[in-house]
Amino acid sequence: MISRERVLIFLREKQESDGGYSGNDLTKLAELLMVTPFGLRRRLSFWIRTDKEFSKFIYFGKEKPPITLFEFFKIDHELRENPIKVKKGIYGDIQEERKSRNQKPLAESTFYRHVKQEVLAIYCSEADNWFKSKDIHFPDDYSLEKNRESLQTIFTFSDLKTYGGANTDAICQRLTKAKEAFSTYNVEANRFYPEILSRRKFLQKLLGSIPPNQQSEAQAKLIFEIQAAYIIECKDLLIGELIHKLGRLKQSDNASRQKVENQLRTTALESIRKNLKEMDESGKIDPYIIKKHANVLIDEEILARIELLRKHSDAYRSILKHLNDFTNNMTSGVKFQRNESRTIYQLAVGEKTWDKLNEQGKRSIARKPDLMKAIDMENADIVPLIAVSRLIDHIKKGKITFDESYYFQDIGERLKNINLNLQDCYLTPEILEQFIDGTYQINGFPQFDLPTTEFEASDDEMSTTWTDLSVILKEVSTYIRYSNPGWFREHQELFKKQTDSLFWIEYTEEEFAQRLYDSIGFLGRNFRYRDSEEFYGLKYFIQRYISAATLILELGFIHRCMEQLSNKKIECVVIDTMGIDARIKSILSDYHGRYHTIGFADLRAVSIDMTPIYSGVCRSTDSEAMNIVEVIDEVKEICGDRVCIYTGNGHTTTKISAGMAFLSHGVIAGGRIHYEPTWNLKEGAISRLRNNVILLNEVGKLLRDEPELGRVMAMRKNVYVDKLNVRKMVDDFGYLILKNVSKMGFPIDDICNAVERSNNLKKKTRIVEGSRTRVEPNEAELLLKSGELILCIVGLYHLLKGWKGHGSPINLSDVRLIRPA
Repeated sequence: MISRERVLIFLREKQESDGGYSGNDLTKLAELLMVTPFGLRRRLSFWIRTDKEFSKFIYFGKEKPPITLFEFFKIDHELRENPIKVKKGIYGDIQEERKSRNQKPLAESTFYRHVKQEVLAIYCSEADNWFKSKDIHFPDDYSLEKNRESLQTIFTFSDLKTYGGANTDAICQRLTKAKEAFSTYNVEANRFYPEILSRRKFLQKLLGSIPPNQQSEAQAKLIFEIQAAYIIECKDLLIGELIHKLGRLKQSDNASRQKVENQLRTTALESIRKNLKEMDESGKIDPYIIKKHANVLIDEEILARIELLRKHSDAYRSILKHLNDFTNNMTSGVKFQRNESRTIYQLAVGEKTWDKLNEQGKRSIARKPDLMKAIDMENADIVPLIAVSRLIDHIKKGKITFDESYYFQDIGERLKNINLNLQDCYLTPEILEQFIDGTYQINGFPQFDLPTTEFEASDDEMSTTWTDLSVILKEVSTYIRYSNPGWFREHQELFKKQTDSLFWIEYTEEEFAQRLYDSIGFLGRNFRYRDSEEFYGLKYFIQRYISAATLILELGFIHRCMEQLSNKKIECVVIDTMGIDARIKSILSDYHGRYHTIGFADLRAVSIDMTPIYSGVCRSTDSEAMNIVEVIDEVKEICGDRVCIYTGNGHTTTKISAGMAFLSHGVIAGGRIHYEPTWNLKEGAISRLRNNVILLNEVGKLLRDEPELGRVMAMRKNVYVDKLNVRKMVDDFGYLILKNVSKMGFPIDDICNAVERSNNLKKKTRIVEGSRTRVEPNEAELLLKSGELILCIVGLYHLLKGWKGHGSPINLSDVRLIRPA
C-alpha cells in the first residue's frame, strides 16, 4: 500500500527546494517506499486527477533541468524588465545564490543558451528589445548616428541666449523641433521622466563613454532617455523664462512708473495753467473748465499703468503666443485648478470680453476700483494685457499645471496615490498639539563646541613636514576598504542601479579604488586633463564610473570612519552658499549679488565642527526652501537618522522650508527668522491642520521618496487636493515650528563665522584658475562634491595619524595639494 501522506510530504519538500519534481525523484521515492516505480507513477497519476493537493506540483520530466524554476523566473523577470542589461550580472547573482545553498555551480554555456532562448521567446527577435519591453514604437528608419548627432543640434541648451538673457523665441523653436523629433517613438516623455530623474545628469557622460560603433542597443536606450528628459526640462525652462520675462517687464514698469506719472502730471499742470491764463485774458470764469480740472476722471497713477501696459503690449502678446504654441491653445496637457484661471485665459485670447464680466469678475481681474473705472472709459484694450499678466501669475503660483512638465506638474494628483504606513509619519496628532501649544521640546541644541580659532596656522608658521595629497589618497583608500569589507560590493550595486545594469565594473577592487581616489583628487582640485600626463588615463573612468551618487556613497564611508575615530555624532548641520564663477556661461548661469560672480552657487552643508557633508549646484537666485529637502535627504543618507536640526548662514528660514524639512525627514529648521513670530494662527488654519495630519504626512512621504519635488512645492503658493490648498497648510505648520524655535537662543553668528572659514578652506582645494569652473552645471557638481571629499579625506588621514596640530584635523597646513613646477 502506497502511503498518500509520505508521497505528499516528499513532493512538497521538492516543490519548496527545487520548484518541482523529476522522474528520478520518483524512482528514489519508490525505493524508499519499497514499491515499483511503475506502480508509484500510476498511483500518483490517479491522485493528480482526483486530488487537488497533488495537482499543484510541477513535473520537470525524467531529469531535473540544470536551471531551477526559481532561476527560470528570475531570468524571465530580469529580461522582461530590461532585456539588454549585462547578463553577467544575472549569472553572478545566480552563482551567489547557489553558493549560499551549497549547490553545484551553473554552467556558463547553459545559462547563456537559456537566456538566448528566453529572449527569442519573449520578444521574437534579438534587436530593439528594450523598446519592445517598454511598449515604445521603434522607428523602422532609425539611425543611431543621426540620433546621437541630434543631442548636439536639437536636444541641447546651447545657443539659446541672446544679449541680456534667454531667447524665448529660440527656446520655443527648439522645444518644437525636439518634440517633432521625439514623436517618432509615439510615446509621451513624461511617462518615463520619473525613472530617469535620479540618473539624468549621468546619462550624457555614460553615453560619451561608449564608442559610436559599440553597444548599439545601449546607445539607443541612453539616447532615448536623454531625449525624453530634454523634452520635460526644456518645457520647464521655457515656462520659467516666460515667468522671468514677465518679471522683467514689471521691473521695467516699476523703474519707469514715476517718470511717466511725473510726465502726466506735468502735462496736466501745463493744461491747468493754460486754461487759467485764457480765463484771465478773457476776464471770464468758465465753470466747465474749473469742474474738469477739479474732478479728474482717471488718476495719473492709473494712466501711467495703462500707458506702460500699452508700451509693452508686443511683449505680452509674445508671452501668450509662446504659451499657445506649446500647449495647442491651452488645450493639450493643461489643467486649470480654478475656474478663475480659465476665465483669465479666455480674456487674454479674446474669447471673453470685459463687458460680459459681472462685478465680481471685473474686480478679480482689475483688483483696483480706479482701474475698473478707467477700463470702462474706453480702455478695454488693456484687459487682455492684464489677463496675460494674471495668467503667468497663476502658472507661477500653481493654479495652472502642465502634464508634460516636472516643476509645473499637478502634485495634488501625486498625493492622491501615496500609500502611507505608520513608519512613514513624523507628525502625529500629539506632536501637532505640542507645536500649537508651544511646548514642543527641540533636541539637538546642546552647547556646541564651536571652533574659535582659524582652521589653519598663519603663513608665518611653516610646516616642518609636508605630505603629498597622492600619498594621503592612497593611504585613506586602503583604510576605507579595510574598515568596510562590503565596500566594493556596494559600489558594484550602485553602478548597476545607476546604469540600469547596462554595464559591469570591469576593474578589480584594487584597480577601481586607485582610479576612484585619483579621480577625486583630480576633480576636487579643479584640474584639467592636460594639466598633467597622469590625468590622461582618468577621462574614461570619470565618464563611465563617476557620478554624484558614487561620490555620495564614498563620502558616507569616510564619515563612518571619522565617527568611529573621533566618537562624534552629527546631529546638527549648517547650510551656506558660495558663488562660483563659471568659464562657460550657460543659459542657467546667474549673477550672484553677494559674491559678484556669474555662474551658479555652491550650496554646502557642514556639521557644527565644520566637517563637510553636502555640496551641490544651485542657481544663485534659489531660495533655501527650493533645495532644503534634497540637502536634508542627502545629509541623512550620509550621516544617518541622528541629524535632527539644521541652521543657515546669512539667509532667513521660511515657513515652507521649516514645514517640508520636518514632514519629510523630521528635521527642525533653526535658522534666522526675519520677523518675530508672535501672532497665533487663526482657528480655521489650526482646525485644517488637526483634520489633515494624514495628508500632511503624505506630503512628507512624497518629498522623502522624491526629494526633487521640494523645489516644486517651494516654487508654488497653491497645491490642491480635492480643492484643499495643501501648500498653505504646510506653510502654517512651518510657522508653528518657527514659533517654537524662536523661543530658543542659538549662537547663529558664531556658527556663521566658522562656516566662512570652512568655505575659505574649500576655495584652497580648488585654487587652480582662481576656483573658476570650466564645465556645465551638471558636471560642476562632481567637482564641488570632490572638493568636499578631499577635505574629509585629509581630516580622516590626520585622525589616523593622531592629529595634534593647529585647529581642526580638517586642515591643509601640512598637505601639498599641488607640487610646484
